[in-house]
Amino acid sequence: MRNSDSEKPGGIEWAQVTPEAVVVATRERAWLHRLDAFDADDPFAQPMRCAGSLVTTRNLLDGAISAAQQTVMPTGGRPRLSEARWVWRLAGYYHTTHATPRLMAEAAERFRAAGREALADYAMEKVRDEGGHDELALRDLRALGIRAEEVVAEMVPPTAAALVDYFTRSVRAANPVGCVGYAYALERLAVTNGRDYLGQVEAALPSGMRATRCLRVHSAESADARHVEDALIVTASLPAADRRLVALACYETALIACSPPPGGHLSETALRQRVAAFRLQHSN
Repeated sequence: MRNSDSEKPGGIEWAQVTPEAVVVATRERAWLHRLDAFDADDPFAQPMRCAGSLVTTRNLLDGAISAAQQTVMPTGGRPRLSEARWVWRLAGYYHTTHATPRLMAEAAERFRAAGREALADYAMEKVRDEGGHDELALRDLRALGIRAEEVVAEMVPPTAAALVDYFTRSVRAANPVGCVGYAYALERLAVTNGRDYLGQVEAALPSGMRATRCLRVHSAESADARHVEDALIVTASLPAADRRLVALACYETALIACSPPPGGHLSETALRQRVAAFRLQHSN
């Protein structure tokens, strides 16, 4: 395989995601390639320079997300859903969705100033699409009998805080294109939330309680599938150096999103105690 400087599509793309590993993608699949410091002829040790395509770029980005998930998989799954834990997750949804319009608007300004119109247009479309999603989380919290504004002011789940911090750093990096990878990864993960997950959430809540508005717009039943395609289209047209950064951001975002928080998950008892302080007096 020849790593050409001609920017012609070669049917294969790759991006280094850790000092030891590279995600490699063809039209058929993606895999994690381990680098050997003693193999001077390893073509994947060199930066990719070929042009992208919708098929190989999709596999590259999805491969980066999958590699991150496999890294954290042995640590165990999520705790069992409960009403209190759903309040905690809604607080997390609030913080990540609240940050998106502001930070994507900032990214759009930076892209526009650099003459990168396609990326600026993509970022502004995100501002329009994501506006008001934080209010959906607040409405869900109110439906659960929670003083919504107070709880999100006091509850900042570590994973949500880490995601917003990563998003902020991506937007303010020398090259802000990593914010596209951040958005792609979160929306790609969101579309894996299907009817089964919605059913699990509803089963964990009191009968007849409707508190899944925010989840529904970030699930397989929402427009997130189209948003994933939008990010893919803009990424596939980028120069190789940018696609490498987007793939790396996909990996790092998924690693944050899928890892347990530092110190582990809060116990059910601890969560119930925290949530109880924010319940409306008339709520059960």
